[in-house]
Amino acid sequence: MALSSAECHLIAFALNPPAALVGSAFLQTCQTGGHVDESRDPQWSALTTRVWTTTVEPESVTCGLVAGEDHVLLIDTGSTPEQGHSLAMSAVCMLGRPVDRIVVTHHHYDHSGGLSGINDAEVWMHEAALAHCPDLHVDHPVSLMAYVDLGGLGAEVIHPGPAHTDGDLIVIVRDEKITFAGDLVETAGEPQSDETTDVRGWPRAIDSVITGTDGAGLYVPGHGHPIDATTVMNQRARLAERVPMNIPLTPVGRHIPPQLS
Repeated sequence: MALSSAECHLIAFALNPPAALVGSAFLQTCQTGGHVDESRDPQWSALTTRVWTTTVEPESVTCGLVAGEDHVLLIDTGSTPEQGHSLAMSAVCMLGRPVDRIVVTHHHYDHSGGLSGINDAEVWMHEAALAHCPDLHVDHPVSLMAYVDLGGLGAEVIHPGPAHTDGDLIVIVRDEKITFAGDLVETAGEPQSDETTDVRGWPRAIDSVITGTDGAGLYVPGHGHPIDATTVMNQRARLAERVPMNIPLTPVGRHIPPQLS
């Protein structure tokens, strides 16, 4: 029998009480964002029977959810503790189990800012990304790669090299042919950069992603809708064109929500 919204929130509160939200509503993370519209709960869309995505505003961040037999993995956490807590609660409502594994794909606030709103989860983040966010609690700093066993399903966490930032991670759910690419790839606007971006390394990092996945399945960008390997490589080609011409990328800022037909 389907649970009501109130029942979902009661269960979620019991499984994941928002201790991180007591006191200051906006705890310090690595960067500070603007006002977040949290007027609606995250709505998850199935990519497979064990993988889902949702988009949270105001940055149109695409977060992922992967459910194994023993553990539930959240990929990226939104912009604020409140948003992270809302993502975790919505997962409980859908699955009846709490999020207890988290991968943060890089340090930008719209991906890492919700982490402190989620309790009792083991966290993976690249060590370079963590250096930009020293106040975040991360159980497993990643140097090159890690494996997250979810029970009957695994997630490969890989650093493809400096690209969008110096601490990018991708998450490959190989059995489902789904790859979460973080902000290495975007479909909600132009690729964006900051002082940690490696423009020359970015195309090579995308090459590593496609090679490591045999170009199979779907690639979930950090902002926007999933795409195939051909579309990823088209974006790689456009990025490579910027290198000899030294054309700057769009500075990190507000993302344009995806215009889907």
